[in-house]
Amino acid sequence: MSYADLQRPSAATATYVDIWKDAIESNNQAYRERGDHRFVDSNAPVTEAHFTIWSPTRSVVLTILNTAIGCTMKASMPQARATVKFCPLRIAVYDGLRVRTMDGGRACFLELVGVVQDAAASAAYAAYDVSSRTVKIGMIVDHKAVDGCSLEVPLAPRSTD
Repeated sequence: MSYADLQRPSAATATYVDIWKDAIESNNQAYRERGDHRFVDSNAPVTEAHFTIWSPTRSVVLTILNTAIGCTMKASMPQARATVKFCPLRIAVYDGLRVRTMDGGRACFLELVGVVQDAAASAAYAAYDVSSRTVKIGMIVDHKAVDGCSLEVPLAPRSTD
């Protein structure tokens, strides 16, 4: 999966900001309500992870949003410099000019802290399974699968014929 920092939106992150506009504003509001006004020229801290599937007629973006108010802690793994959180998941389907966004529940989000010596030791991953029309997502930390973080997200209803 790829990551984007949405605190200072740019042309490169506009798609993800659009998908999460309401949640980003709620996060900003929560900071203001606590009296934290450091982020008047930007969003309060917010990052996301995404996986995109491209086809000639349709694009699909699976995205997980990491905010202080939207996520809950799953595990802290200081030896791997990693934190795993449960965060909101959305799927956006782009059909030409039409966009359909669906809430997908919650999924694991990997936060790596500081300099990581072995980039392959901890990672979030995603793969599209064409035959089942699902995105399979998961996570490893310190070369081990994280329990409860493997998920299959269906992108289209299954045919019953």
